Amino acid sequence: MDFISKFFKEGFEHGDYSYGLTHLLSIFFVIASIVLFCYCFRNKSEKYILGKMKIIAFVCLPIYFLRRIIGYDGSTSLIEHFWPFYLCNINTIFLSLSIIFNVRRGRDFFVVTGLIGGIFTFLIPDGIFTDRYLTFSILDSIMSHYVIVVIPAVLLLTRTHVLHYRNIHQVFIGLLIVVFNAEVLQKVLFNKNFDYLFFDSDIPFTITGVPQFIIISSLAIVLILLIYHLDQVFVKRRLAYKG
Repeated sequence: MDFISKFFKEGFEHGDYSYGLTHLLSIFFVIASIVLFCYCFRNKSEKYILGKMKIIAFVCLPIYFLRRIIGYDGSTSLIEHFWPFYLCNINTIFLSLSIIFNVRRGRDFFVVTGLIGGIFTFLIPDGIFTDRYLTFSILDSIMSHYVIVVIPAVLLLTRTHVLHYRNIHQVFIGLLIVVFNAEVLQKVLFNKNFDYLFFDSDIPFTITGVPQFIIISSLAIVLILLIYHLDQVFVKRRLAYKG
């Protein structure tokens, strides 16, 4: 019972254990999963691949909500407690739902921004690996970001989902909605002003005299264009190889 209490609520040894064993193993877990899935799916149909990705979504989504159910202490309303503000949280929920219910419209947004946000989180974790040992909170964070990195990477590398420049507007419209959600709605609905988009932080980069929101926004635009470009290059090389 003591172990269960520590695993789900209290924790074992608190501290900053970024780049510790649990963190490094989680990165290995992500990379190994992508390699293994792409190898196993190399001759499989789109329906088969999406079916396996649904299993990942079905496993991870309940963990996400269970953590928040366990962590609810009544200090805020249920709506505020479960409302997703972080880009990664939004992607964990809605990318999973788009895979489970096979909703293709707008999937470019979840694939591209989920991949970017998830990779950055694994490389520069902030407040995630706060215990020497694996806890339910850390497990949820790992699995939530696992979903938004592994599923997009597998979909793109197996050509189950192809990015087209004609759909890039979906990504930018989605990001504008996320900004409105985090910067406006949280103030209007909950009278809070947390920095969910890191516009006021020093993560990941700072330039003296340049507002952080400009740096974050510019970086996002560059990375989005880069992912679309790389995907198109990958498609052309694969077609050339087959030809």
